[in-house]
Amino acid sequence: MTKRENEQAHAGRTEPYGRILDLTEAGLWVVLLVVGVLVALAVLRDSETRHRPSPTAKPAPGGLIEAEDLPVISKSQEFSFWLQPSSGFTGGYWSKDGHMFAHGTELGDWVELRLPEYEPGRYVLELFMTKAADYGVIAVFVNNTRLGAFDLWSGRGVMPSGKLEVGEVELAGRKNLLRLVIEGKNPNAAPPFYQFGIDGIRIRKPASVSDGDGEADTIPEDSESDADRTSAETE
Repeated sequence: MTKRENEQAHAGRTEPYGRILDLTEAGLWVVLLVVGVLVALAVLRDSETRHRPSPTAKPAPGGLIEAEDLPVISKSQEFSFWLQPSSGFTGGYWSKDGHMFAHGTELGDWVELRLPEYEPGRYVLELFMTKAADYGVIAVFVNNTRLGAFDLWSGRGVMPSGKLEVGEVELAGRKNLLRLVIEGKNPNAAPPFYQFGIDGIRIRKPASVSDGDGEADTIPEDSESDADRTSAETE
């Protein structure tokens, strides 16, 4: 075989490898370009978040018990009930910047939460919920006693409900249960209709058993929120 034939044969063998190398290099450039775009978008979003004006937080009402601190005892079915951050909501303030959000729920679904231990007696129960366009009507039960219902629909976006006073409840020391039941929907509600969110609760003595200064005590003391917590109360 002549020298020219050898060169041609060698070129024929290396040409496929050259094409593979070219394709590999092109692929690497595409990957680098995509990564660069993603990094640039992440930096842009971070910059927007850091420069977004944030309103001054209001102090939390004394004795607020975070919903995420109430153990889930049972649910009507397996739906999502998780701590959703409220940093993306612009309609108000939520304690500790989040609420427990029920998603994938249907009419009649419920979640049961364990209340802290109290001395047996009568107390006032207050709820701090969330309102939104696709939230339902929620009935409140304590120890299987229905205490009322609240329409959590809002036509002004996601916002705190403010203080919802359920009324007086009879607590029996240990194993008190709070049940939230999806009882209906507002005629103006948007799909999926039956979601809801709860920021926290407050349990206090009725005014008739206050400590004498005109304001009812909130107990137990170890359930009180820190002074620097943000508030869900927008009455």
